[in-house]
Amino acid sequence: MYRYIFIVFVLLLPVAVNSQVHGIKGAVIDSDEQLPLPGATVLLTNVKDSLKQEGTITSMAGEFDLSAPSGKYALHISFMGFKPYRDTLLIDGEPLALGTITLWEEAALLDEIQVVSQLAPTFQKGDTVLFNPDAFKVSMDATANDLLLKMPGFFEIEGKLMAMGDTIKEVLVDGKRFFGNNVQEALTKISPGMIEEVEVYQYKSDEAKYSGFEDMNGGQTVNIVTKAKKQHLKMGQVAAGIGKDDRYVGEADYNRYSEKNRLSLNGGINNVNAPILINRSLPSMGGGQATISGNKMENRQLGANYGMMGDNDFNVRYSLSDSDNEKYSTSSREYIAGALNGQANQDESRTNSKRASQRAGLDWSNQANKKFQVRTNFQASSSGSESRSLSNSSTSMNGKLLNENLRINTNDSDNNMLVGRINFIRRLNEKGSAISANVNMNVSQNEGDGSLRSETLNEAGEMVQSVDQRSNNDITNTAYGYGLSYNHALSKKSQLNFGYNYSQRDGESVRKSFNYDEVSGDYTALDTLTSSEFNNASKAHTGKLAFKTGERKSNLYLGVNISQTTLESSEVFPETEHLKEHFLFFEPQVKYSHQTKKKLSLQASYGMSNRNPSLRDLQDIVDNSNPLYISTGNPNLRSSQTHQVSFSMRKSNPVKGTFTSIALRAGVTNNMVTQNRVVAQNDTTVLGDYFLPAGGQFSKAVNLDGYYRVSLNGTFSLPLKKLKSKLNMRTGLSYNRTPNIINNVVDYSNRLNMTQNFTLSSNISEKIDFTLVSNSNFSLVDGQSGSASQSNYFSQRSAINLYYNFYKKFIFKTNTSHTYTGASGSLASNSRLYLNLALSTKVFKSNKGEIILSAYDLANHEDEINRRVDEFSVSESFSPTLNQFYMLSFVYKI
Repeated sequence: MYRYIFIVFVLLLPVAVNSQVHGIKGAVIDSDEQLPLPGATVLLTNVKDSLKQEGTITSMAGEFDLSAPSGKYALHISFMGFKPYRDTLLIDGEPLALGTITLWEEAALLDEIQVVSQLAPTFQKGDTVLFNPDAFKVSMDATANDLLLKMPGFFEIEGKLMAMGDTIKEVLVDGKRFFGNNVQEALTKISPGMIEEVEVYQYKSDEAKYSGFEDMNGGQTVNIVTKAKKQHLKMGQVAAGIGKDDRYVGEADYNRYSEKNRLSLNGGINNVNAPILINRSLPSMGGGQATISGNKMENRQLGANYGMMGDNDFNVRYSLSDSDNEKYSTSSREYIAGALNGQANQDESRTNSKRASQRAGLDWSNQANKKFQVRTNFQASSSGSESRSLSNSSTSMNGKLLNENLRINTNDSDNNMLVGRINFIRRLNEKGSAISANVNMNVSQNEGDGSLRSETLNEAGEMVQSVDQRSNNDITNTAYGYGLSYNHALSKKSQLNFGYNYSQRDGESVRKSFNYDEVSGDYTALDTLTSSEFNNASKAHTGKLAFKTGERKSNLYLGVNISQTTLESSEVFPETEHLKEHFLFFEPQVKYSHQTKKKLSLQASYGMSNRNPSLRDLQDIVDNSNPLYISTGNPNLRSSQTHQVSFSMRKSNPVKGTFTSIALRAGVTNNMVTQNRVVAQNDTTVLGDYFLPAGGQFSKAVNLDGYYRVSLNGTFSLPLKKLKSKLNMRTGLSYNRTPNIINNVVDYSNRLNMTQNFTLSSNISEKIDFTLVSNSNFSLVDGQSGSASQSNYFSQRSAINLYYNFYKKFIFKTNTSHTYTGASGSLASNSRLYLNLALSTKVFKSNKGEIILSAYDLANHEDEINRRVDEFSVSESFSPTLNQFYMLSFVYKI
């Protein structure tokens, strides 16, 4: 059936014809010193249709280069402090060279203000959207992230910045990868005052840049053009804060970038999770952090990154961190599904943990040869951890106590990992033909020792189970692979790609558990249910054939992966068993994109993918770390297959500053790996001789068909000129159906989820900057088909982030939020106001220093509440807070 859907989908794809465009070049200078004017606004407006506009901003050399279809246009060039230049152009068949255009100074200040008010903040230049940062007002403490959020088409989803409805995959500075693939680092370290222009265009991988063959996986590139490209960029800060109860925060960050090298140093130490700048929070999160954790903690971190750029791009990095934390929490859970309906669990836990880790990485690539490129990447990491937890829990059914459990868990582990990859790309000709090859490896090892002491009591207070056990684990995973790809240019519009990849993964897990033996007085009694020696291997041969055709406006991608996969597992202990299976996977993929003359972008796609079960899912070994909820794997698991279709539409109007996107996605998964749950109605025995108390759960990994998900998401952004602000609206609607097994009864849980977000960002002045946020979420969960075991969940969070430079160098800051959580099951509704305030003053020359007095959680909440609803249960957890926490801080910017 999928073959026919695939054929019909291809036949229904539209075909677009692109209009011919012509280039217009020129340069802008000033009348007095005859010097270039970088950043001048150049705007072309069609005389017959004023909505058809093309624009750009002049380069550092004062030059501009744009294109437009044939027709009659009004040319408008403006620059702050100069009289605008106007002319009429007739574009008809040939490129236009306008030569040098001179702007004359404007005498009156009022006229300067009028010129600035006419500057459009955004322009479309071919496939690139250009933003003029001078048209957006941010505070003196703002980052590039704050600036971009004020621009049309930028918004956040779950803390991740999006551009033009797509994920930002890389951030460049003057066309170079100063920050590697770390998008967040680039956006938080660069200040708006350094930025001359922001460019946004479609992301291309290194292979696509060399060969021209794109798989249309999407993503955006943000290129930040600085005002001093040929000079050194220096940025960073030193900050420290001290608060009540001997809590403190210390941070240091230094970054230096030039044409030939880059250096980054950072470090930090703290025993509280209080941010030094309280209004530096993510609007999509509803105002940032509401409370300060009352748990004990000690965190330390150091990092360094050095790179050289030129014919050879070289980068080396190293980081070191360690932490010592104590976490206390209480939780309650009510089950709503099948045989679990009516069951409730209460839990109180305290965990002490220590962790230390270090990472080192090396990247190298050659940039000198335009026809041949080599890229290498290596990363090594090592970490060690120690944890000790004490938990006390109870289980009841319809208010009647079933059991109580007290347990102590300890775990010490060491982890080591080495990852490496080498890519070769060779361009064969200028038409786009190229060949590429890659080799990769991944080796990891985990060694650990643990212990479990547990006592379970029944409803009468009688001990029904006692566990006193020690264990050791040794898990090793090795993966490597290689691939070869050839791209052949059929014509200027069409390309064909052939590829082959081989991958192999080998995993070995050895776990030995010993129960305490009263006779020997030591842990010598081997527990065969929780001990195992298991090996797993997978090999895959994958062939790829893909075809791409189209120009800038319309593109079609047809591809298919055919892979033969072998899964092999061997259990050496406690039983000897060997399984080996072969799978032949056929994974088609179709993508089509089209952009209309009115800048409406459409994309439709279909794809199929396969996923192998993990080593843990395959391993037939009991996990009894919580004796009330024991689980085991299944060596007979099969690979799962997912079919995904999507349609998206994006429309941007750079001149008006509006942006609209709609995305519809649907997916079906067969052989999904899930859990077969058994709920003990009475004290019973599972797996022959493992005790499970009444109310306890036993789960085993199984494959089930019938999972599907449908989602519809929309985003709309527009400027509110009277408020001098930008409004972002996001709406989401999703429905998913998940199969499950409870007490050997196969059923389906259904979940409907609706979200609505409003974000209002000011663009008033540098002295006042605010963001208003409203997040609403509603979930309706049906835990079992045809039953009354339903639960709904509504939450709403409103927040305001405010920065107000009210007098000279004095600044007022706040992120205040209100959270409402609706009633669900027997859990009552909850309404809370969180209030964080700060007063600061700038010091030193150029306002580089700042003294800040911050007050967090003035509403005095003793704990933080988190509620979660899934297909099985409704849960709520509580953790202590440092209510009414005060901190005095100092920040110095480099």
